[in-house]
Amino acid sequence: SNRKAIFELDAKIEENRSKSEELRSSAERDNASIARNYTAAFYGNHHLTNRNSEEIDPFWSFYILDGRLISTDGTFNWRLNIWQDKNDYQRDLNKSIFGYGYNVLLPVFDLQVDSQNIWNIGHDQQNRHVHNYLVNIYSRGGVFQLVLFLGFHLFLYYLYYLKFRNELDFILNRIKSYNKNIFLNYINPLEFEKTDATVNEMIQFGLPPEIVRENKNGNIKQSLIFPWLVINYGKKSEKIQLLQKKLGDNENEKIIRSLEQLEYKILDGLHKVILKEKKNIAILTSHETTKNIKITDLLQNLKPYYNLGSFDLKNKDVTPKKTLENLKRFDLLVISNPKNSFSQKDKYIIDQFSLNGGKLLWMINGVTINRDSLFNKYGKAYSVEKKLNLEDYFFNLGIRIQKKLVKDLYCAPIVLANGQENNTQYIPYPWIYNPLTEPENFVIGKNLGPVLLQFASPIDTLENQLSKTLLIKSSNFTKTSTTPSIVELTEAINEIKQNEFKNVSKDFGYLIEGKQKSLFTNRIKPFNLENEISYGLVKSIIFSDGNVAENQIDKGSPLSLGYDKWTNNYYSNKDLIINSIHYLVNNSDRLILRDKNLKVNSLDKIKIKKYASLWKWFMLIIPLLIGLLSGFVIQFLRLRNRS
Repeated sequence: SNRKAIFELDAKIEENRSKSEELRSSAERDNASIARNYTAAFYGNHHLTNRNSEEIDPFWSFYILDGRLISTDGTFNWRLNIWQDKNDYQRDLNKSIFGYGYNVLLPVFDLQVDSQNIWNIGHDQQNRHVHNYLVNIYSRGGVFQLVLFLGFHLFLYYLYYLKFRNELDFILNRIKSYNKNIFLNYINPLEFEKTDATVNEMIQFGLPPEIVRENKNGNIKQSLIFPWLVINYGKKSEKIQLLQKKLGDNENEKIIRSLEQLEYKILDGLHKVILKEKKNIAILTSHETTKNIKITDLLQNLKPYYNLGSFDLKNKDVTPKKTLENLKRFDLLVISNPKNSFSQKDKYIIDQFSLNGGKLLWMINGVTINRDSLFNKYGKAYSVEKKLNLEDYFFNLGIRIQKKLVKDLYCAPIVLANGQENNTQYIPYPWIYNPLTEPENFVIGKNLGPVLLQFASPIDTLENQLSKTLLIKSSNFTKTSTTPSIVELTEAINEIKQNEFKNVSKDFGYLIEGKQKSLFTNRIKPFNLENEISYGLVKSIIFSDGNVAENQIDKGSPLSLGYDKWTNNYYSNKDLIINSIHYLVNNSDRLILRDKNLKVNSLDKIKIKKYASLWKWFMLIIPLLIGLLSGFVIQFLRLRNRS
């Protein structure tokens, strides 16, 4: 009816201009029909058609009309026609191989070439862009430059993320070959819809995206990826972060580090979901140790591996003998930042537990700092010796935690507020009391990033029969302060005098192994035991920072261990503590997988930046010279054949 009349009138526009006005009024009454013929009206009579619009069936808003690709979206259809007109001109003018160059107006925007190009330059007649990066490269440099460009970027893509993807495929397929019940599925959350709602939903699932930033000539390009692996087994599910972050790593170093740890991360995740029998770990809750909310993230990460339980050495309702019997049910005792002293009875229980094969993880401070006082209006606090009554116990192990504070030139920042009310600014300052320690090249700390310590004390070692392995230490630019002393926030603002940091590196963590005699040999026992042990094999790890395993808190919720909410930096505290626990309870076999080095020949970014202009001119001029040379050779051959 009306639609058919529209197309019949449309076909007779040239023959009957009066009917054209009637066609326009009909088109206004029928927007759907006008939309389908928008391109024909937009580009003039050469696109007019008398075909019934109902015969056109768009596929994802695209269809073919008169040999041209058309879109039902007006803006995108405008760009499509620019690209297709450009290709027509480029083909007709023999510019497909080497393009037009970068100082020439493209014919598709030149009204002297064709007055119909007025549609391509927009309503304001200012448009001179094809609105597509690859189309622009093809227009300016032709097929030759487009191939060079794509080849170069495909090489970079393969060198980094594609190599990472291939390594992931290889490991997963190798695991799948051993068990046909394993199924693999790759999912891109942004494949169909890239919205903030999608990203927020993934964050709620515990799968935050990784932001990849690329800096090109001052222009920062940002994209999102979700480098996560989710393993489902029965009712168990485990999330694995595939990209490993280390403070200071660039994109290349991050990919290489992730490749090195990829096999370990995948097998570690499989181990978590299929593990049936778990070893037992006790968390000391007496002696005013770290509050649960401050070690929540550590406990949550240990839960897939071990059975966890709290333990009170000072329970008055239980006899010391029963307390020791209960403690022996555990494979490891974790002692995090105790503030109350240990009695002789407490030390005797720990001594007998250790000699019976129990493992110990100590995280204690040698100095006490009242942090609330440090951040009050005066901005100062006093450092005093922490009295835990453990000096003889550690002396028996062959170590001594000094009652000093280490100031390290290589340190983490502290964020301080500057200004008032709306003019307040939060500025990071180097805080020499927060040393950034590099883990030693041992199985526990190998391939880990910096570990953040706070108000740590140095450890001295004493000669005895026990083996001592250094785990973490400071930089070679340190100095120490004795107790008591005053710690002031103004130290962060004041200029740091590097020539004052002349001391060598200080030790902050040790693994102690070997055969040891009891601390209470030839001494009066706090209580009698029928099966007392005088010698035994011991294994303990000691860190001279009680805060090393504590996570920060934000709005009453625990954050990830090692994450600093003030600077948005990630440190390797979590990996260090978990690896230490694995080693102590004889789960160190999987840590060997972390001892993997991957050497990738990377491009020299300094040289790339230095010679960037040279290569740009090279890619612009060489194709033109090749074109001229080819034309000269062809012309020479033609003349010779004629002669």
